[in-house]
Amino acid sequence: MKRCTQITLDPLHHCFPPQLITLATIPLPTSHLFHEASQSADALDELDLHHWDAGPPFLQPEPADTMQEAQFTKNLTHIFLSQKVHLENQAKACRACKYRSGAGSEIVTELHAIITQVFSKWDQLKDSMARCTTRSHKEMTETLLQWHARIIYLYYHEAGILEQGGDPY
Repeated sequence: MKRCTQITLDPLHHCFPPQLITLATIPLPTSHLFHEASQSADALDELDLHHWDAGPPFLQPEPADTMQEAQFTKNLTHIFLSQKVHLENQAKACRACKYRSGAGSEIVTELHAIITQVFSKWDQLKDSMARCTTRSHKEMTETLLQWHARIIYLYYHEAGILEQGGDPY
């Protein structure tokens, strides 16, 4: 992993598993719910989303496998991802401010550390998928895997641009 985080703009597939790249490049939802929740931290009630962040085994009870539960889980994944996008946009804005103040190499170091940490978490989540016994818990785990893969992918490219003297902001 250390060798991989010495970022260049080489294709990502040289460093990471194909499953990670596939998940990272899945388009985000386009639903109204997703867009509404991503626009503002207080657009929707997101209080219970933190229960899903840790990954399986989830503390939430295993719901019945019904059509209503399937729709609820789909909505939950859209809100969960939109919250993550909102928070990531804020983090990127902070990195842009740091970059403008001349802290480019510090940002690269931070991105490297985050990539390593998130890749480890992604790998653990992938391994924990077998412990998911309901469709909704599997979907939430897949959503977490997708988000972690997306962060790895985005940060990898952001660090690569910075290392080559570019401005990714």
